[in-house]
Amino acid sequence: MADAVAAGLPSGSGPGAADIGKEPGVREVVIGAYIENIQGIDLATNSFMADLYVWMRWQGADLAPYESLEVMNPYETWALDAKPLTEEPVPQPDGSLYYAIRYQGAFNTALKLEQFPFGEQDLNIQLEDQRSEAGQLAYVLDNNPIAIDPQVTVPGYVIGEPSITVSDIQYSSNFGDLTSRENNVYSRVTISVPVTHPFLATSIKVLLPILLVVATASLIFHVPPGLIEARIGLGITALLTLVAMQWSAMADLPDGGYLVMLDVLYIISFLFVLTTLIQTLATSWRA
Repeated sequence: MADAVAAGLPSGSGPGAADIGKEPGVREVVIGAYIENIQGIDLATNSFMADLYVWMRWQGADLAPYESLEVMNPYETWALDAKPLTEEPVPQPDGSLYYAIRYQGAFNTALKLEQFPFGEQDLNIQLEDQRSEAGQLAYVLDNNPIAIDPQVTVPGYVIGEPSITVSDIQYSSNFGDLTSRENNVYSRVTISVPVTHPFLATSIKVLLPILLVVATASLIFHVPPGLIEARIGLGITALLTLVAMQWSAMADLPDGGYLVMLDVLYIISFLFVLTTLIQTLATSWRA
């Protein structure tokens, strides 16, 4: 990336990536991104660490979109590091100007945990111009606008194909500025990286222990009815084991107001073990 900048070449596929200025009154900025690394995902804080490059190309020396480019979803603003690769925009063969920034830090993203430990999570990074509305400045995607280093790995996850989109975001406020109208619309860039837990490995690590405990609890029905202490002890041990396993498995998740898939599996297991204990006690009383 740095070599491309030093040579004065864009990281995109060429000068014809977009028809800059095709709409009167709207300044268009060609944009793209390269994901260098994803260091980790924190489910408890709905955040992840990432290292990426963002490049822009535009027409007109009077425009400086890199000065007003803002990350909309930083997790810790003070820890977000933005380093330009050049001090000034680099002229391109088509007359446009090129500028690239390297971002390193933590980003906040709304994780969908209803299907945990399965399901797909989208790691999103959102960029927006903090000064100009969509009617003044709009982002357009480069020909090859998004790529990720093939060496990037995240322990415990499978990384899918990244994507980048541009959309118009409307704010229902003028933020106290009397010179600004309400319902302002801004052009926003969203970089998304889908990740999933590997199904087979997750099933073995999460589901197999639950099945083993439930199978152990079912052995109560094979213990002679006269050994009531052994039967009850087996059920209580299975129940306490499930409680400890659930506490350990859910420790990294945020406190939400809904049940995830893993919660449902543990609840079913709890009900099974409790049913065996109740039946054991009922049998002992009849005896």
